[in-house]
Amino acid sequence: MSRILVIDDDSGHRLILKSRLHETGHEAVLVDSGAKGLVEARSQPFDAFLVAARLGKGVDGYEVCRRLKGIPERAHVPVILFNDSGNLHDDPTRAFEAGCDSYVTKPDLPALDHVLRVHLRAKKRIEELSREIHALHEQVRRAHHSEERPRVPEPNGASPEACADPKAVLQELAAGRPDGVVVVDAEGSVRFADRGACELLGSRLEGMHLGSLAPASGLEAYVRDARVEAREGFRFDLPPRKGRTPRSLQAVVVPLLVQPTSEHSALRVVLLLDAGKRRLAAELMRVSEPGVPRAELAPLVEAARERYRPESLVGTSAAAQRLRDDLNAALRHGEPVLLRGDRASGLDRVARTLHYSGNATGAFVHVRCAAFAPENLEAHLFGVQKANHGTGSNGNGADRPGAFQWAQDGTLFLEDVGELAPELQERLVRFLETGTVQRKGAQRPERIDLRLIVSAHHPLENAVAEGRFSRDLFGRISAHMIQVPTLSQRREDVEAIALDLLGRFGGARRVAAFDDSVLEFLRRHDWTGSVAELEDTIHQACSIASGGVVHFEDLPRNVREARGRSSGDEIIPARRAVAARPVEGTHAIHDTPIHELQPRPSQGLVSDVRMWDITDADPVSFDVYEKKVILRAIDQCEGDKLAAARLLGVGKSTLYRKLKYHGIK
Repeated sequence: MSRILVIDDDSGHRLILKSRLHETGHEAVLVDSGAKGLVEARSQPFDAFLVAARLGKGVDGYEVCRRLKGIPERAHVPVILFNDSGNLHDDPTRAFEAGCDSYVTKPDLPALDHVLRVHLRAKKRIEELSREIHALHEQVRRAHHSEERPRVPEPNGASPEACADPKAVLQELAAGRPDGVVVVDAEGSVRFADRGACELLGSRLEGMHLGSLAPASGLEAYVRDARVEAREGFRFDLPPRKGRTPRSLQAVVVPLLVQPTSEHSALRVVLLLDAGKRRLAAELMRVSEPGVPRAELAPLVEAARERYRPESLVGTSAAAQRLRDDLNAALRHGEPVLLRGDRASGLDRVARTLHYSGNATGAFVHVRCAAFAPENLEAHLFGVQKANHGTGSNGNGADRPGAFQWAQDGTLFLEDVGELAPELQERLVRFLETGTVQRKGAQRPERIDLRLIVSAHHPLENAVAEGRFSRDLFGRISAHMIQVPTLSQRREDVEAIALDLLGRFGGARRVAAFDDSVLEFLRRHDWTGSVAELEDTIHQACSIASGGVVHFEDLPRNVREARGRSSGDEIIPARRAVAARPVEGTHAIHDTPIHELQPRPSQGLVSDVRMWDITDADPVSFDVYEKKVILRAIDQCEGDKLAAARLLGVGKSTLYRKLKYHGIK
């Protein structure tokens, strides 16, 4: 007897389905909402899921289908979506994008039994094949085990079969499911977290920011940069906290690709893996990490070489042209290069441009020095070689390569080089002198040929003067230095960069233009987050824009709220002529303090004093001008605060917060 989970908010329809399923020999479990259905699906096994596409409350059937397929233990269970209205043409497309196995509309509901029977038969066949494959794999494993080692009695009388369980556990640790899962939004705040993530990062993660959970690790930027394709391989260290030992973690980021109008369009799933635990399991099981197939490497490298060229850097300003000239000059030699600039100004792109525009045949390896604990950074950079233990080996075989070995014949990019410990700075100087590195635990050095690129966000001269940075190392890496300008230093390039980003992010969503007001705002906005902030702004705007045009309302809320602080939108009182007398009634010096002013309808004569008028007695203060702008907007909207918020281009909660701050009722 098969167990079927039915998720439908229509009680009458649930009873009909239950009766039909019982008649065909199935057991039906009924729930009335998607949330309850997800709980049931995780708590007990089912053979199939029947989900109503149009659920009246909570998440709809398409999102329920997507989450069911995201449960690893239930990924093979068929999900059948049914729509009893049958009047929406885009439902099949949404259904199959969500991952359903079948979609049944109202005219085909009588055939639901046949559809279910087909999927149950296919599921049973898949399970039989899985068992056969597992049995064959076990036979091969035992045969290989018997060839490698003679059968000896196990200690304490344990049988060989009993020893298979620890190996299965190790194999699951080395290549199994993640140790923690979090879902973050576009701002980097955690929206959902499972128990494993809470164990790794701390309890009550919802609402916390990635920057505070993993400070100075670069995890926030790594997650934000994953917009279309999944990214993996990011490693970082977490310092010890109360009740928790230090952890070395690896992150895999999977962006959710859903409908652009959905509120989940900017969500990203972050899979966390305990690198220490998995490394130990991989060494015991000798599990090799899968790489990119060789047939796919050449097209990927060609695409990277086309994208990362000095000529591909957008901008016509003097700063942009100077950056291109510096890159072309650095490409004529293979000496170390020091990049200086803000984190968000595009240091990673400049480093990749030096790599892919050159003649390097090896890999580009990026190491964030500040993301590692000092005791782990040495092994990550230079590698580890275990002791011989008298096995007869010559000792030259490396147990784990480091970043220098991975970057052989390529480029090693060390970000935040100023965070290196003094002993690591000395080893870096030794590499620049001799071209060799020595792994931890090795008896002899090995020669490495690569190009070294380092970056520093703070002046290294101060660190040298204070004795925190090696003078010899600074002299070797500062001989060829490139200053990467921030976006505020090349404001004339903002429009060109924004149009280039629009072509990248808007093509898939058929967004091809900016509204004129948006372009004007982008040119005048103070981009404190440099290129990274502009890139994230355009990406979020394209994900929710409609009609092929990005409007001001499509920009992120935090950017829209900064409109009143931009230079072109400040309220400046008109300058009077020296000998002119003020027109009576157009300006007034109030005896009432500014925080006690209240809005009132403008029904009087033109000569009536208006509370938002700027006078010469008013201090030059954003608070004063902001309050008067709010008063004028409320008066113009006849007291409608929601309309005033739309007029000001801010959110409702922002307006109410400012009303409370200024004492406006």
